[in-house]
Amino acid sequence: MNITYQLTLNEYQEAATYHYKTGKRPLLVAVFVGMATFMMLVGTDFSNTQQVINNILMTFFALAFYILFTRMVTAWQAKNIYKKSPILSKEVTLRISGKGIQQDKKNNSQTLAWELFSKWKQNEKYYLIYTNPHQFNVIPKRVLNESQKEELEAYLEKYIK
Repeated sequence: MNITYQLTLNEYQEAATYHYKTGKRPLLVAVFVGMATFMMLVGTDFSNTQQVINNILMTFFALAFYILFTRMVTAWQAKNIYKKSPILSKEVTLRISGKGIQQDKKNNSQTLAWELFSKWKQNEKYYLIYTNPHQFNVIPKRVLNESQKEELEAYLEKYIK
């Protein structure tokens, strides 16, 4: 099976956001929420209504800032990676077979055996295929027809545990 596509900056940023949403970042946000709530509860004199309201607002804005900041950093990092990478913005042709995935990137061809991939996941727009917990290849679903999606998923399920 051959797949040819070119990732846009927006697609790469969306894939990176999906990667972080399903990774450890939600756990870090939950820990931050727990710590902020605990600090608010410990440091609040509940007989003083003004202090209770101030601490609730301060906790809310601190959490909102943290979540917004992590999203902005994710988008910024993805943009920098995309712009600095000599490969991500180029057209790529993948040849997927039982041996692995062969990448043709305009005169640079290499075959990656299935053993090199550690996991994969998908959402409604992308397949992410991981070579380690922090590095992944993006295959947009927009370039695949239904039979290609089924064939790709069969390979992924068979060879990547």
